[in-house]
Amino acid sequence: MGDKFIIVCLWMRKIYGLRKISYLILKMIGVEIPLTVQIGRDVVLAHWATGLVIHGSTIIGNNVTIYQGVTIGRADVNRNRHRKIRIEIQDGAILCAGAKILCAGDELIVGQYSVVGANSVLLNSTEKRSVWAGIPATKISQA
Repeated sequence: MGDKFIIVCLWMRKIYGLRKISYLILKMIGVEIPLTVQIGRDVVLAHWATGLVIHGSTIIGNNVTIYQGVTIGRADVNRNRHRKIRIEIQDGAILCAGAKILCAGDELIVGQYSVVGANSVLLNSTEKRSVWAGIPATKISQA
């Protein structure tokens, strides 16, 4: 039931008149996804992804799985807050519980089918089909 409810809320974002309602519903369950975030098809917010926070300039591809407590945002909030950044989570990526994806430069890309381990702090772009873990996250395997 819960996962279907989240999928409906994400689907509602695509209909202009329902965007703000969807945003408010997600906000009430502890999910912060600004309306400017581009979301692909079949994105899974596992376990309702409670505590999820996503930066407004993020692009999320198709078949991405995001678990609870994930943060996708800036690493340099104390510097130029008006600088444009771009964060892209490519198709098939998995962001495990508590992962922090923090963009320190102008762009950060999580490659296709990559995995960011639980409670990891990712500060760099990843390659396709790689597994990253640790603080700061380092590549631990390549498929």
